[in-house]
Amino acid sequence: MTVTKPAVILLWLLPSAMLIAAPWEFDKAIDVSGFAGGDGNFFHHLDSSGRRNIAVSGRHLAIAWEDDRSGTPRIYLGHKPATEAGFGRETRISGDGEAYEPSLAALGDGRFAVAWEEDGHIRLRLVAIGESPVLGPVETIDSGPSTQVSLTADGEKVIAVWSRRSGRYGRIQAARLRVDDDMRLEPVIGCAVDAAPPADEQLYPTAVLINDRLLVIWEDRRPKHTIIMAAIESKGQACRFSDPQRISEKPEGRNLPYGSGHGVSRAAVGRFGDQGVFAVWADKRNFRDGYDIWGARFIPSENRFGSNEKVQDDFGGLAKQRHATIAGHGDGSLIVAWDDEREGDTDIVMSWYQAGEWSEDWLLPVASGEGQQSSPSILLDPRGDLHICWVERAQTGGATQLKYAFGRNLEAK
Repeated sequence: MTVTKPAVILLWLLPSAMLIAAPWEFDKAIDVSGFAGGDGNFFHHLDSSGRRNIAVSGRHLAIAWEDDRSGTPRIYLGHKPATEAGFGRETRISGDGEAYEPSLAALGDGRFAVAWEEDGHIRLRLVAIGESPVLGPVETIDSGPSTQVSLTADGEKVIAVWSRRSGRYGRIQAARLRVDDDMRLEPVIGCAVDAAPPADEQLYPTAVLINDRLLVIWEDRRPKHTIIMAAIESKGQACRFSDPQRISEKPEGRNLPYGSGHGVSRAAVGRFGDQGVFAVWADKRNFRDGYDIWGARFIPSENRFGSNEKVQDDFGGLAKQRHATIAGHGDGSLIVAWDDEREGDTDIVMSWYQAGEWSEDWLLPVASGEGQQSSPSILLDPRGDLHICWVERAQTGGATQLKYAFGRNLEAK
């Protein structure tokens, strides 16, 4: 079942772009990194599994990314007090090896957990932000070649999920971690999420905690094309997961030109309200349009996901959409952002859930227009203010820069 959207919109002065009343008012975008992309041969990347690159802990905001300014891809952390106007000098997080796809999660008191792939293994460390950053020791948490780690945290509970080679294929792993007095992040319990050995690739996992039960979502190629699958822990039984279920639906119709099946890509998941969970991904079921942004809501009472919903509106139907990211809030707010090419350039576009349906799509004013604005990661803080970071490139083939913008919640009391 597809959720429909209202037909009434307002327009920018440029008739092809859309404007609606948004719940946030954005400050001017600022640079995150002191490295400005050099001569266009080196680049910033925000590509974590589950798109978790931005976090807030107490009065501190942090952003994790990878760039290759030294000729070798490495992981960096930018940070600032939330009330200050600019970022200070970034901190290198990874070692001397090739490092990719950092994931970031907030603990309390200005502390952050960072995980990444380095030299084919999953590394992680704790970072405490104060007068200056204090770095915990680097730990390795996998037992074999691994990639695509994603972190989630709830208070002092930290979870890592990743894809580890198991024979020919990647297999999704999960580990609960503890923080000790020496700022070490160490596994307490870990396991494969799917008890059956993989029949094909399992890739790009991400996860959330629901009342201390871990829900894991990933890409899976067992039907010989990519689908989105999920599994949840049994009540009171850490690392005892349900049988995986497919959550990206098969399109109706028999003569669709998909081969083994249509493509889906890179799921992200967000928690909202008391127990609400929503997963989003890029989906090519409408093959003439390319990838669109679709999603599904988790039904806790039934331990399953419901019918798929099209998150984006129909005005972006013939354009490319990628890199979906999601953020939720305890008050029930839920927002999704992604790359969108409907205006000719690559812009950041958003939609939020309100009054039982998704809003019309909204071009983020500070991340749209000439050039390329892509790979967003978003966060709703406790007040409901919206934080967003993205990669900006002024011209095709030119240098990149990391950007950040703060959106003030206009509805906050």
